[in-house]
Amino acid sequence: MVLASPALGKARPGLPDELVLSGSNIIDVTINGQPLRLEVRPEAAEAPTLNADVAAKLGLKPGMIAFRSMVGPEKINGNSSVHRVDYGAGEKKQRIFWTDRQSSTIADGTISPASLPYKKVTFRLGEVSAAAREISLPLDNFGFLGRLGVGTTLSLGDEKVRFQFSLARDETLVSAPTGNWLAQYRGGKFSGQPRQTLIFYGIQRPTREMTLAEPIALGQRQLVTADVRYSDYGDASGIAAADAAAADSDEIVVVGDKKKDVDLRIVAGRAFLKGCASLTYDMQKRTLGLRC
Repeated sequence: MVLASPALGKARPGLPDELVLSGSNIIDVTINGQPLRLEVRPEAAEAPTLNADVAAKLGLKPGMIAFRSMVGPEKINGNSSVHRVDYGAGEKKQRIFWTDRQSSTIADGTISPASLPYKKVTFRLGEVSAAAREISLPLDNFGFLGRLGVGTTLSLGDEKVRFQFSLARDETLVSAPTGNWLAQYRGGKFSGQPRQTLIFYGIQRPTREMTLAEPIALGQRQLVTADVRYSDYGDASGIAAADAAAADSDEIVVVGDKKKDVDLRIVAGRAFLKGCASLTYDMQKRTLGLRC
């Protein structure tokens, strides 16, 4: 017979199946026994990504996997290694990323819903309307080690387009190649003036609003406008302006053909989600759900 010692303490309760977030979407965790706060972002890299100063404070040492991200011409250098992480039900080993920039301005770092130890993660966006309808989409992981986050893949014509959500901004962002594709196949034209938009890691890049003649549908939701990062990852100089004096209805608005290996990606912001009550990532059923 083996008697339990009181010094061992009671077993900690397990985590619920679902995590429900609202407001700033921040959770409390510990890494290597140190308490931290992480901002849960739908478009974030799958692994926890700590701010530079937090990684230095924890004394994290680089492991075998390093990476480099690009935000326009800006380079972000990152490292990773495996550490002890506790979400409230006991420590487990998990790979942690960190960079030489700040990944979050309101917390110690960012984390994707897919990296959390829950079967389902729900973001509360607003009140539930009696007229609300459910939209269910397949959930996909993007990039090596989830570095490009999670979302859904849309089949638009002959192309596969990665579609993700961001709760950190109002705008819907697309790259120049995606803007060119939208111009050619969805009748997109520039309808706004150039401006600076915060992308990630505190970096701002020039963008310009585009309006689509043929919106993109997600259930009953319609994506009508998007901000094109017109000088990043390609050339959007061939996209016409909607108010151009010499505009012609048969005008060709794209220079050259889109290369087959161009990655098409749309990151929809809060403006697209206006009127929605919730955004749910179901890791077990592998679905992405909207209630709008």
